[in-house]
Amino acid sequence: MKSAEEIIEILKRSFNTPSTKDEKLKVVVLCIIISTTFWFFSALNKSDYVTQINYPIKVVYNDSLYVALSEIPDKLPLEVTGGGWDLMTRSFGFSMSPLVIELDNPIRDNYRLANNLRQDIAPQLDPVSINYILKDSLIFNLDERATIDVEVVFDSTQIKLAPNRKVTSPILVEPNRLSITGPKSMLDTIKRPIIISAGDSEFSKNVDQKFSIKNFGTDLISTNIEEITVKFEVTELIRREVELPISSINFKSTNDSIEPNRVIVSYQILANETRSVDSLNLILAADYVNLKNSDNTIPIRVAKKPPFILNLELSQSSVKLKDND
Repeated sequence: MKSAEEIIEILKRSFNTPSTKDEKLKVVVLCIIISTTFWFFSALNKSDYVTQINYPIKVVYNDSLYVALSEIPDKLPLEVTGGGWDLMTRSFGFSMSPLVIELDNPIRDNYRLANNLRQDIAPQLDPVSINYILKDSLIFNLDERATIDVEVVFDSTQIKLAPNRKVTSPILVEPNRLSITGPKSMLDTIKRPIIISAGDSEFSKNVDQKFSIKNFGTDLISTNIEEITVKFEVTELIRREVELPISSINFKSTNDSIEPNRVIVSYQILANETRSVDSLNLILAADYVNLKNSDNTIPIRVAKKPPFILNLELSQSSVKLKDND
């Protein structure tokens, strides 16, 4: 096998031999590669290098009972001294078995002082020696894993209906219970019940629709279901008008009367309503006790109204007292 000097001499002769420009360039590049390789391997043989490496850490805990609130440390930064070959292998993570840290109760036992780990790491790095541990401690931010059962309700106050529509049935939510799993400290802050809103949706007919369970803002919290079904009836309202008499109450003299003695009543009923409105089930009254002396008027009062009448309006709100003497 030829020595390095012989190889270099051959390259010199090749370079000096008449050849094309591309061939000479190839020789130059090859020389650079060989020189760099010699330098690299020579440097690796030195034994007094100082550098920083990350020693692998493996934290073991029962993840069915506990959940990490932030990233669990998986390495410990070190400043070390050693030979080039040894440092190179450890810089790439070779020849280093992870240091296993077992946490039986991570709520109470939630940290490790870095210096206390030195005696466990040093034998694994030999012949590389530890100069400094570049971190004071390892913190394990874990919480107890818990599950709560909460009620789910649909926000009826935020339902937007098309014009002349009314919700005419109870609101049914299926399922109406929800299991939420996550860190106990986060679950304690969740408001109950869970309120589902229809958002900007507008309803004009019966509803049988799925709504997503809201995002709790973190992947650490999960639910046993992703959506609920909401059902309720929406019925159209029809506006009707009827002219009805006004009853006079507590008048002192038979000569007194009111003007007008009839008004037009405008009201809404459900589209499927079959009952009608008349003077027997809708009674209007003008009570003399409520007479306003300033303008001699009496406000009209609805004395009786059937429950199926909605959004009642009168053509006028008061009558004038008329003395017939």
